[in-house]
Amino acid sequence: MGLFDNLVGAFLKLTDPTPDYTGPRCLLERNSVGGCDKCQQVCPHQAITLQNFTVEIDEVRCTSCGLCTAACPGLALEFPLGSIQEKLHRGKGQLRCSRAPGAGDEVHCLGQLTPGLLAEAGARFGPLTLAHGDCATCRIGGSSVLERVQWAVEEGRRYFPGLEVHLQQAPLRGAEVGRREFFGALLGGAKRSAAELVPNLPLLPDEPYQEKRAERPAELRLRRVAAYRAQAVRWPRIAVGEGCTLCPVCTNVCPTKAVERERAPGGEEYVLRLEVSACTGCGACVESCPPQVITLTEASREEVFGEPLELYRGVPPWYDL
Repeated sequence: MGLFDNLVGAFLKLTDPTPDYTGPRCLLERNSVGGCDKCQQVCPHQAITLQNFTVEIDEVRCTSCGLCTAACPGLALEFPLGSIQEKLHRGKGQLRCSRAPGAGDEVHCLGQLTPGLLAEAGARFGPLTLAHGDCATCRIGGSSVLERVQWAVEEGRRYFPGLEVHLQQAPLRGAEVGRREFFGALLGGAKRSAAELVPNLPLLPDEPYQEKRAERPAELRLRRVAAYRAQAVRWPRIAVGEGCTLCPVCTNVCPTKAVERERAPGGEEYVLRLEVSACTGCGACVESCPPQVITLTEASREEVFGEPLELYRGVPPWYDL
């Protein structure tokens, strides 16, 4: 590929980027029983193909609608969420899609909004207002966008139950900007605390495979911020029942290393532990568990911010791996 082709490709990537793909968090790469094709099924432009146990995105067909990122249970597909979070903050909970009339900040498509983004903004600003264009005729995301936004709202209520979102096709008025905020914007952005914005942490190409899997996605960090501001949450978690053989399958298929298995010191016992705030509720361990003793349930706020939960302890009926 020549220099001109590289420049054209870079320009297209900047103006209409495809989602970032982290293979170690993909349920296909994790060899989850039943696999996963949710990103392919939700894509309105047939831009996603699944082959060789990985996800490939056609940069020409992809319109950056974001629907695949919301559908991915392992959070393997992501757009940089820090910039969208900043727009929600700057608009004080108001945002419009690029095809909607009105004032204020915009996002390319409302399909890019995740449960964590909505929950965090709702926890900070109260009711959110999202303006959209004519989704039925839009070539970016299409008619399914509003349905997916409603799903993201319902999912966001797991992390902040008080989340309220108003969808409208009317022009967005935009948030009122005070004198200080106006001059702050002239200097490159409204004055804000860096701790309130979730940074985008790019993965280095030479990072070990397991480290890429353990890296906490921005979406999980947003959910945690929202849960911290809530009085009660319904964070997804798993429970392990009797009959567990303490095999490594659940730890192997988990896309975020939320489940860990270790040998208890000074004995033959093994222990399964769960870091609740790293659990996406994807269900890969539920489907893949050989004795089928894992179930999905919900965690309390105390469990989210507490120490890792002990799921199961015992002496396995197999020789030490």
